[in-house]
Amino acid sequence: MCFFALLAIAFCLQAAAAQSGQNDEFVRRSGSKLVLAEKEFRYSGPNIEWLGLEAYGPHDPAGPRYPSHFEVDDVLDTAKEMGARVVRSQTLGDSVNCDLCIEPRPGVFNPNAFASVDYAIKAAHDRGLRLIVTLGGDCADCELSGPGQYLLWKGTRDIKRFFADPEVIASFEAHIAAVLNHKNALTGIAYKDDPTILAWENCNLCGIGLVWTARGLNLDPYWPWIDTIGHFIKSIDPHHLYLDNSGFFAYAPNALNAETPDIVTSEYYPHWDFKSGGHTTWEKFAQHADLVTSHGKVYVVNEYGWDPTNWNSREEFKALLQGWENNSKISGDSYWALLGHNERFGWQPIPGDVHDPAVAVKAESGHWWALYYGGNKTLAVTAEEMRARAETLRIHAYAMAGIPVPPRAVPPPPVVTFKDWGLIGWRGSAGAAVYSIQKKLDDASSWETICDKCATDADTPWPDTKPVKPFVTKYRVIAYNADGVPSASSNER
Repeated sequence: MCFFALLAIAFCLQAAAAQSGQNDEFVRRSGSKLVLAEKEFRYSGPNIEWLGLEAYGPHDPAGPRYPSHFEVDDVLDTAKEMGARVVRSQTLGDSVNCDLCIEPRPGVFNPNAFASVDYAIKAAHDRGLRLIVTLGGDCADCELSGPGQYLLWKGTRDIKRFFADPEVIASFEAHIAAVLNHKNALTGIAYKDDPTILAWENCNLCGIGLVWTARGLNLDPYWPWIDTIGHFIKSIDPHHLYLDNSGFFAYAPNALNAETPDIVTSEYYPHWDFKSGGHTTWEKFAQHADLVTSHGKVYVVNEYGWDPTNWNSREEFKALLQGWENNSKISGDSYWALLGHNERFGWQPIPGDVHDPAVAVKAESGHWWALYYGGNKTLAVTAEEMRARAETLRIHAYAMAGIPVPPRAVPPPPVVTFKDWGLIGWRGSAGAAVYSIQKKLDDASSWETICDKCATDADTPWPDTKPVKPFVTKYRVIAYNADGVPSASSNER
């Protein structure tokens, strides 16, 4: 019996390795399917917008900063634990008009920004993860998002010119060329030659800006921009797939006649309901999959909400994901958006933080869309609900890949970062569900468990209500995954 159990575990571990392996080959398109090493490639994974630059996108007043190597490693380890094969990240290819941005000023490109992106791409490769890289994305301080900044650089606010003005297009193409041609200082591989990147995405639903600001506008003169950008990308880079996320096809079906896209997608939030032909239901995804694949292109769900403000019940959410799993015309999906641990202790802060519960539920706030794998209580979601939906997403990711769900990984040991008069803070572990805390009064004492699986990442700094000998008492922390498997002990402090 034990032998067969070990065989089953070995099979699951081998399947987990296969889930994220082979990222030294390019993912390619065969008709309306993605293929890798001659096998169909399907995926589910997170959006992690901030891998290149934190606090740049949406409506986050915290101000930009580069993520630490720990933050990148931790969130990618978490994505892998959740079964991801692909991660979509806007700031790996797009950040403009800030001192830390890839392009802080027109035609000026920042080596420090590229160094941050270099690390994230190598970290993804080392974990067997693929990347969808957005070239025109969000921006907290740019009118009409990142694409709007190219307009302002040319002295205009007319969104139509982003899609039709040769000067504005040339400015965007200069940004694209700088990104594609950049050579990663850590790997020596130019981005245009790196199979870690699955696809170049033209923009983050930039066609919506045109639709919203010019209701009833004939879009036929503007959707050819899709091929303008596609031809430019493929003139530099014949290897990678080209993903059209302009959103034009939802409003102008002729946009599906564009020649260059390999993948066509959109973004879906019942929370907002972009009014792309009706309320967002399961049928909407099936309709879009039929429409896109009938034109010989791959269809993926590039961005969607996972939380109760989008799908009221867990049952509704599970049914949605199972529908995608069973529809072979849907090649992949990316939920918005995964956060990780803070470098010092606890979770990364909630993006777009607000303090009014009514605003938190209805407005653009991470309180409803930020996902923390171990569960984190916000003004819109309970920790239990978040944790349950994260597990649902994990199961779904393996189902999309056609791979059995493996045992959860053993968490890495936590790192105790400080103690201060009975307060203990620790750097969290990817995949941890709970933590135990141990104490010994001095070097001659033995370790005593003072918190038996009673703490989470939301509980640090953790208060020892009976601190003794504050200058000689030592603490250590042990992480447990959701199966109850412990990590090695942390450092002593």
